[in-house]
Amino acid sequence: MNSDDITITRINGLIGAEIGNVDLSQDLDDRIIQQITMALAENGVIFFRDQDLSAERQREFGRRFVLPGTAGGGAPISEAQITMIEKEEQQLENVGGGWHADQTFNPIPSWGSILAAKILPAVGGDTAFASLSAAYDDLSDGLKAQLETMRTEHNNERVITAMSRLPQYANANLKVVKAAHPTVIRHPITGRKSLFVNRGYTTHFEGWTREESEPLLRYLFHRCERPEYQVRLKWRPGTVAFWDNLQVLHYAVNDYHGQRRVMQRISVAGIPLDQAGCTPAANAARAA
Repeated sequence: MNSDDITITRINGLIGAEIGNVDLSQDLDDRIIQQITMALAENGVIFFRDQDLSAERQREFGRRFVLPGTAGGGAPISEAQITMIEKEEQQLENVGGGWHADQTFNPIPSWGSILAAKILPAVGGDTAFASLSAAYDDLSDGLKAQLETMRTEHNNERVITAMSRLPQYANANLKVVKAAHPTVIRHPITGRKSLFVNRGYTTHFEGWTREESEPLLRYLFHRCERPEYQVRLKWRPGTVAFWDNLQVLHYAVNDYHGQRRVMQRISVAGIPLDQAGCTPAANAARAA
């Protein structure tokens, strides 16, 4: 290994790694970006410590990551905007306080999210992550086979309702967006299969009513959120987290009332999950 290679320290057996020997505020060569890409794909979520990342440098860092099948060779401007995730001292509700993957209600969900800590509470404010790949692996062969033929619908209606109660979104023009995706996807880098459902946005199976869908979805949500599939990040100043929305859920823990927390986020462009060969059916059609 070259002395300028990144270091990768796995946190547990199923999800998460800490990345060292890299300064994200500097221009990184393609070899380092490829190493980070593979670390993300293989571990689901990666953490960087002691970084000094401005909004512009975070935007440029995010633009370097491109999935196979992404049109245009990089994150479009619409995907490269910084979003500030804030909770003020007087607020009781937070953003992201439930298990979800980002933007799965969009026809093209984001591949990754990059979150940098800017203002942290004295205690609390952790983020938990859970592996959708590990959850899929532990299902029975019969249920796997059934789910691989199915699609689920996602929309952001419940989240919009919750966000509308927060003062920072009082005048925002929040719109309901919905999309359908395969229930099981194959990761475009590793080929590993994972569930693609989440409690925050998944509403029902395509062709099923919500009432019919509820028992199976409830079972899958509980499976995805089991403690053995999780890793929990304790933020400190200079921490950056980068997670793969195609195979990881996350949960912003809301245990710091009376304190302020400000995080700086950018989304990394994704791919159309049907056309990109992520499902067994799509792979078979492409091979024919």
